[in-house]
Amino acid sequence: MSINFRRNYPIIILVIALLSVLTFAIGDMRVIAYTSSNGTATTTGEKNGFDYANDVTLFDDTLVHEIQVLMDDEQYDEMVGTYQETGLKEYFKVDVIIDGVRINDVGIRLKGNASLRTALGGGMGFGGNNRPDNAQPPEGFVPGERPQMPEGAVPAEMPQMGENFQMPEAGQGPGGGGMRQEASSDQVKIPFMIKLDEYVDGQTYQGYTNLSIRNYGTSYDEALLQEPITNLAAQLSGIPATDTAYTGFRFNDEEEKFYVVSELVNEEYLEKYFENTDGILYKAEVGSTLRYVDEDPSSYADSFTQQTRVNDADLLPLINFMRFLDQSDDETFEKELPNYLDVDSFASYLAVNAVVVNTDSMLGMNNNYYLYYDEETERFTILMWDANESFGKLGGSTTYDISLTNTQQNGGPGGRGMGGGQNALLSRFMENATFKALYEEKVREVYEAAFASNSMTEKIEEYSELIHSVNDERSLVDLDAYDQAVEKMLTFISQRAAYLKTTEVIAK
Repeated sequence: MSINFRRNYPIIILVIALLSVLTFAIGDMRVIAYTSSNGTATTTGEKNGFDYANDVTLFDDTLVHEIQVLMDDEQYDEMVGTYQETGLKEYFKVDVIIDGVRINDVGIRLKGNASLRTALGGGMGFGGNNRPDNAQPPEGFVPGERPQMPEGAVPAEMPQMGENFQMPEAGQGPGGGGMRQEASSDQVKIPFMIKLDEYVDGQTYQGYTNLSIRNYGTSYDEALLQEPITNLAAQLSGIPATDTAYTGFRFNDEEEKFYVVSELVNEEYLEKYFENTDGILYKAEVGSTLRYVDEDPSSYADSFTQQTRVNDADLLPLINFMRFLDQSDDETFEKELPNYLDVDSFASYLAVNAVVVNTDSMLGMNNNYYLYYDEETERFTILMWDANESFGKLGGSTTYDISLTNTQQNGGPGGRGMGGGQNALLSRFMENATFKALYEEKVREVYEAAFASNSMTEKIEEYSELIHSVNDERSLVDLDAYDQAVEKMLTFISQRAAYLKTTEVIAK
């Protein structure tokens, strides 16, 4: 044995031992990187899962993305059949490929209320996952068969409508000639929720844990412009709104369908817009009027769902806020409301929804909004969500009244309509001269930012060019129907702008 070999002998032994340990620990485990022509994937450790990266940014709205779900037909049939029989929207384990990047063991479920009922029937009401005692599957339902939208199908229930809750005039609404445009069986699009960390803790895609695959809402619309354009108006007006983009979406090797993919209002969303992200997030369900009932949290179980800090916080801040709305006199309300609420942001929220005629919000249905409570400032912020019924799709014409008086009448059993009646916060806010003046100021700002600037129409034209550029290859839309929907949207915006210019708020 040479002197050099004896001198390096301990190092050689160490290397052999290290290789033995690695072989024993890893065995035949494979490390897989997924790539495609339009995307590359890298992974970084986070908790027990990974954050999957891609050189294609998910919410880049200058391209149409690709999302493919790999799911057994039996699982799909069970997912749909369970909802139609019971109203439950349960997660199923699948793999997904997003812009060429494959992610295994992801959760998918049906999502939505009115839009889901429109697509599938059943669902047993708008209020979540509770099944009424007398619930029955829809007529003609056969477990195991994929549902098809019957010709002429429409939602089983429609909202009660107040004086300011107008049906679109013929030819004005984006749906054309009325609120609902019927979808044929090949046009039906079911909305879905993708939850990347449902089965693998910490698994994310570009930092997102959830993706919402969104359709046209309660009435067929080939262009799917309402939500992206409403969110643009909100962002131009300085308030938070979810990022969206267009995507082709399919199961297995089926043909793509044209959808909107949206981020959710959740912890990641809060990190984008708030310095303190450790507050409490509440989601408003249909009919959440912010009326004070009593101090029992269970009294609000059907109105609000706590989204964050479920185990160490409760509804107490929200109950305190509702008690203040109910019991404060007018002087105290004006003086102390800014201690409870970001009034500037709220005024903008009301202005955006009023100007774009989004009655599927606090303005009409008393839903599709979140309340974020910042424990450091002890104030709430109202956040927008789910604007695919805007521009008059769920009631309201181009002459929708921006005064926000009587936006939702009581109606139905016990004097309670689908939207539950007037919203306590909205009513008191608009009855106060100081806050009404702030709201009107925000209406003018929204009008200038979204309408007078032509920002919305320019964005619609950009989207139209994008869809036309990819449709020959991917056949995402019926171009004739798409162009008609685009033109109706542009017409609605033009007529809405003309009406707004005649109002005292804009004209002065």
